[in-house]
Amino acid sequence: MYKLAHAGIVVGDCERSAAFYRQVLECEYIEEFEDNNIKIVFLRLDGGVLELIQHKNVTAEYRPAGPIDHLALAVTDIDAEVDRLKKLGIDCLFEEPKEVLEGKKIMFFSGPDGEKLEFIEMK
Repeated sequence: MYKLAHAGIVVGDCERSAAFYRQVLECEYIEEFEDNNIKIVFLRLDGGVLELIQHKNVTAEYRPAGPIDHLALAVTDIDAEVDRLKKLGIDCLFEEPKEVLEGKKIMFFSGPDGEKLEFIEMK
């Protein structure tokens, strides 16, 4: 069995996105790499790693499309997390967490470049 090393997200500005993920998802800075073409920032997210990728030779509005629709993060109290998002001024997709399947609640919100993020509470 393989273990996922990290999830890469293309962003318009690594500094802005790193600040967002550190504040909103309480990620910890690990390290970064930069050359003339790319800047990459690695952040620890509990047991996983997020890789923020900024392509330098394209405009900030350009983000290459990818096959991944969203990044889902497990939480223990979705209502508290949604309240925290709202206090931070982050818009959520629904007014309240939505129940899906049996006993699972979800809420979608966006990162600074429009990347779709999800909190999921499973009981």
